[in-house]
Amino acid sequence: MSTLTREVAIAGVGYSELSRTGEPNPNALALAAAKNALADAGVTSTDVDGIFEYKFGPESPGAQDMARLLGVPDLAAFADIFPSGPSGVASALAGVMAVASGACETVLVFRCLTRAAGHQGGVASGPETVRGRDQFLTPYGYLGGILVLLGLKKQRWMAEYERPEEDFGRIAVNARRWSALNPRAVMHDEVTMDDYLSSRMVADPLRVLDCDYPVNGAVATVITTSERAADLRQRPVIVDAMAYATGRGADWLFHTDFLYGGAVDCANRLWQRSSVTVADVDVAQVYDGFTPVTVAWIEALGACGRGEFGDWVGDGSRLGPGGDFPLNTAGGQLAEGRLHGIGFLNEAVLQLRGQCEDRQVPDAQVAVVTSGVYPQCGAMVLTAV
Repeated sequence: MSTLTREVAIAGVGYSELSRTGEPNPNALALAAAKNALADAGVTSTDVDGIFEYKFGPESPGAQDMARLLGVPDLAAFADIFPSGPSGVASALAGVMAVASGACETVLVFRCLTRAAGHQGGVASGPETVRGRDQFLTPYGYLGGILVLLGLKKQRWMAEYERPEEDFGRIAVNARRWSALNPRAVMHDEVTMDDYLSSRMVADPLRVLDCDYPVNGAVATVITTSERAADLRQRPVIVDAMAYATGRGADWLFHTDFLYGGAVDCANRLWQRSSVTVADVDVAQVYDGFTPVTVAWIEALGACGRGEFGDWVGDGSRLGPGGDFPLNTAGGQLAEGRLHGIGFLNEAVLQLRGQCEDRQVPDAQVAVVTSGVYPQCGAMVLTAV
């Protein structure tokens, strides 16, 4: 009989300390997050038989490195997923599939980031010579200039839908409302719309408050079968559905849908597979590497129609504490810190377990998590038991 349809649950979540300064060892950060996730689930390193992690390079130890650090006796499945996946949630999606397929029983996934390793903004040396299309792109930075690309996306959005900058400011202001309630967040001071509109430009019209906040930190998650999770320390959170998408074109810079990329295809695939709909969502953890990405995901998920975000969000209160669409309740990458995807997953789990204290959404039963942008989109629906 096939074992490809096992129900999967999130059993444990863990974080390292998050910091804005210094140069902590990536191994120490990742190991702290992993140990905290295992302890949260009530399992040990000898229970782990799968490890998946997402990385750009030296900011994170590899899956086999983590196995040695933890003393895992053997891995039945493992992978180091490099930047082509849907951000940090790529490792969690791989872990879910490994457990669902029967390849593994207990999987640890993690993402580690350090400011010293780069890939979090700043100036870096590039190659002396480039060829092909890269000769036209490299002068703008990594991947042809992510900040430039997102600035163009924001400009296109405002022009195509005839909307003001304030639409994006609602996302930035909301992030600080939630982070003020999160002791782990690195940014606790609230910001106003005036603060947003007066914040400096980084790639006109993209402002510094449109961009996620770089930190040193790691985050980890334990994934297992729902049957096994029922006997562990925490109340299980079920993975109701998951999806990937690239969208047509599958290219960062020359995607055929410049506003949404693969987000619409990903969301459609997600809801087709889910037992719930967007109307059932109690809490949304939506990728906010840049505010234009968040706006696109909210529309792609069907919370409102395309181009309707501004009218739908109103004064932004519906996204905040007490609102009917609580968004990024830990503060997201804009304010909790750039944990690159898995932070959204862990916050969703904590909300569905009812463990978020001052920022807890009452009786949260359904969460949606999205990650990535353009051809690197991934998403999950989680449900409480």
